[in-house]
Amino acid sequence: MKSDEFFSLVRSWLTIFLPRARRLSPHTIRSYKTALNTFLVFLGETRSLKLDQVGFDAITYSSMNAFLTWLMDSRHLAPSTANQRLAAIKSFLSYCAGEEAALVAVWLDVKRVRPARAPEHAPDALGMAAVEALIRAPGQQTRRGLRDTTMILLLFDAAARIQEVLDLTVADVITAAGGGQVTLTGKGRKTRTLPIMDKTGRHLEQYRELFHPGASVPGALFFYTIRAGQHQPMSQDNVSYLLNKHADTARENCPEIPDHIHAHQLRHARAMQMLRAGVPLPHIKEFLGHANISTTEIYASADNKMVREAIQKAASTTPDLAPIWKGDDDLILRLAGLK
Repeated sequence: MKSDEFFSLVRSWLTIFLPRARRLSPHTIRSYKTALNTFLVFLGETRSLKLDQVGFDAITYSSMNAFLTWLMDSRHLAPSTANQRLAAIKSFLSYCAGEEAALVAVWLDVKRVRPARAPEHAPDALGMAAVEALIRAPGQQTRRGLRDTTMILLLFDAAARIQEVLDLTVADVITAAGGGQVTLTGKGRKTRTLPIMDKTGRHLEQYRELFHPGASVPGALFFYTIRAGQHQPMSQDNVSYLLNKHADTARENCPEIPDHIHAHQLRHARAMQMLRAGVPLPHIKEFLGHANISTTEIYASADNKMVREAIQKAASTTPDLAPIWKGDDDLILRLAGLK
C-alpha cells in the first residue's frame, strides 16, 4: 500500500476510532501516537525511509523485532515501556485489518512478535549521591538548563511518573512556601495532591516566571516544547533523552550513575528514601499512586535485601568458622533455607 493510504488509516485510528469507538482517554491516545512516531523514527534511522516512502510493507515480523531491540538498545527504554510501544502498534494493525482485508496478513505476521522479557529484580533506585548529581548536572545558567533541573527535581520530589509530570497544567502547581503542592493525574485518571519541598517550590516558581510570564492560562501545560512557534506537549522519549544526556555529565562527578537511566529510577529513589525515613508503607502507597499495597511492598523487600548485603559485606572480614554443612552447594543452600 502507498504511504497516503497508510497515513490515512493512522489518522482515522487516532482521531475517530480510539476516541469515539473505544472512548480512550487523551493520555492513552497520546501514548499510542508516541509509539507510531517512534516507529517512524526507527524506520528513518535504520531503513532510511522517508515519510512518503513508509507503507505497510515496512511492517513485518522481522522489522518489529528489530524495532523492539532498537527501543531498548538505542533509545534505552525499559522492557515494559518497549512492550507498550509494541502493543500500541499491534492494536493499530488490528484496526487496519478490520478496515482492509488485505492487511490481515500483516497483522497476523506482527502478532507473532513476542514482548521483551523484563528481568525480575528489585527496583533499581538511584542512590542519593546519584540523584543529587543528576539534579545539578543541567545547571541553571540557561533557559533549558533551568527547565531540565526543575523537571528532574520534580520527578524525584513527587516520585512522579513521566507522563504525570508532562500532563501538569499551570493550575496544578502551587509554590507557596510551606504549602507547596502539585496535583498529579495518574493511571485511570485518578488524581492525587502531593506536598513538595520548599526547594522544589522555589524552582517551580522560578520556572513559571520564565516560561509562563504574565497572566498564565490555568489550563496551559506547565512543561512544554516549542515547534513551529507553538507550545506543544513534550514526549516521554524526549524526557528520557534529556535524562541520559545529563546523566553523562553527572557521571563525571558521580561514577555510580549507571550507563543508562530512566525516570522511574528517581521515583524508586524517592520511595526508598521515604521508607528509610520511617514513612509507613500505606502512606508511601498513596504518595506513589499505587492501586494495591502489594506493589509498594517491593520497596520493603528491596530495602531488606540491601541490609542483608551490607551485613554479609561486614561479615566478610570476620574469621572463617568450620562449615556447618559439607556437600553439594545446591544442597547446602536448600538446607539453609536460601533456596
